[in-house]
Amino acid sequence: MNVKGTVGSQLPRGSSTRLGMLLGITLSSLALAACVPLAAPNQGYYAGQAQPASPQAMMLEMRRAHDEMFAQIKTSGKAILIVPTASLDGTTDFQNNDSIAEFLRLRSGVTEWTNTSRPSSKFFVGYDSSNEPDENDPSRSYFQLVFGRTLYKIFVIEPGRYTITGVSYVLPRTAAFEAPGGRNIKPSSLGHLMLKAQKIDEFERGQKWEDASYRTETVEEDYCTSVRVVNNECMSRAKTSYDVKRQTSEAGWVPSIQQRTFEARNVTATINKEFASFDIAAGEVVVTDGLFAEPPAAVLRNKSCKQADQERMRCELEQVTLVQLLGEVEEVRNSQNPADYGLPKLANILSELTYRQIDIKARETPGKSVWGPSYTLKAK
Repeated sequence: MNVKGTVGSQLPRGSSTRLGMLLGITLSSLALAACVPLAAPNQGYYAGQAQPASPQAMMLEMRRAHDEMFAQIKTSGKAILIVPTASLDGTTDFQNNDSIAEFLRLRSGVTEWTNTSRPSSKFFVGYDSSNEPDENDPSRSYFQLVFGRTLYKIFVIEPGRYTITGVSYVLPRTAAFEAPGGRNIKPSSLGHLMLKAQKIDEFERGQKWEDASYRTETVEEDYCTSVRVVNNECMSRAKTSYDVKRQTSEAGWVPSIQQRTFEARNVTATINKEFASFDIAAGEVVVTDGLFAEPPAAVLRNKSCKQADQERMRCELEQVTLVQLLGEVEEVRNSQNPADYGLPKLANILSELTYRQIDIKARETPGKSVWGPSYTLKAK
């Protein structure tokens, strides 16, 4: 399955995800492969070297730089925040397109938190919201730990009060747009969402019957045209040619791959009312609960959509539902040891980890999520 577009529009950069029963499945943050610090080093050369450092040396350099960043948290004016989200490792059958579509749906869910006094300071929590090896983006996690079905994302953030300001996700096999609602659409007090089209290629593996195949070969032969009677010696020769049909493969069933392209809906919601918030001070090392934007997290108001630009449609929000994932200090401590991944100072700092309860303004509602209780915030 090949996703063309941005998996999480709220994230500060685009991404292209190629998944499916096909030829290559890219899982950028599966299992403990994700438990490596991801960000760019200060330089790609060691001092005094004329040649670039090896990838292994650069990764070691990045780990050291990040470990030092974690170690200086008390003096840098920053804070360490750990937020849980859904871990999808080991739950997907990548030989089944339905399973892949579900994986794409869940992995795309992203929750945006923004500092109320510093709107430029924000972070994004989702399965894929990690720094890539060549990035150093504080809105994305620098490291992550896995405990069972929970993925703990580790951020370095500015102190202050944070509130949820948006969610984003992708709905595979879904029409991208709604019917326009008409003129003079009243804005929702809750916020709005933007819809954008994506294309997803699915690849069906199967078998097809093929008849036997043949090819025609030209055979050349020479023969004697004149023989000396005395000793039977050939005195002159000539050449002739004829075609021979040869079988190159037998009839039977052979593997086949069929490509089908489906539309998908990319959703980016902006939330104007307070869903949940928490406070964090400089130098603190805190784990909070997560609020997972399990798709479809947002419900649009009926007949509220209008084309916003060449590619997107705007719709007004009726309600938003997020799923609470409990953050546990002991789960973090009983997961992987960061020291085993070249982060001994982070491992030491996590001994100071404390739990910080978030203030949820939304109401708990009946839900069918397997990840935790659901909370809903409505426009009215």
